[in-house]
Parts: sequence; structure tokens; C-alpha cells
Amino acid sequence: MLLYVKYKVDREKQSDTQAFFANISDEERAKEIPDGVNLVGRLHDLPNGWGVAIVEAEAQEALTGWAMSRSSACTFPVITPVVDDDTGTKLLKQMQK
Repeated sequence: MLLYVKYKVDREKQSDTQAFFANISDEERAKEIPDGVNLVGRLHDLPNGWGVAIVEAEAQEALTGWAMSRSSACTFPVITPVVDDDTGTKLLKQMQK
């Protein structure tokens, strides 16, 4: 399943969190995303402490594990499926029934 994930860094932890990711090693970065989760893309709004990621997750447990591993620094106020136009139209029609 393809998912849109928004994250928000806790303001009081923003400086430390940004320093951690600025200095993360290539080895640590390679281990950041767990098995069962594929990072498609990620965009950051660094000054405001939030960003979005598009991920593909094989199971809810894998995605939850990834989010929980970051819970000491940030929250994930939005996690929603991403669908194409055709699928979106089909879903909207089903919702109108």
C-alpha cells in the first residue's frame, strides 16, 4: 500500500533532531527504514520542523514500527493512503452509494 505520511518534529527537540539527521552516517541511514517499508520519497520543511514522506508498506505493523521508532522526536498527524485518479474515482463512487 502506498501511503502519504506527514511528520511534525516536537519544537523543543527540533534542534537536536536536525543535528542527529545532519550527522547520521551512511550506514545508519541505510538501516533507518525497516524491512517491509520502502521509502519512495521524502521532503522536509526544515525551518518549520515538518515534512512528508511517501512510503510503500507491506503491512501496518512495519509502518507502525517505523513511526514508533521516531516517536521520541516527532509525531505523525497524517498517515493516509495514496491513490491514482482511477482508484480515487472508484472510491468516491462507492462512498456515494
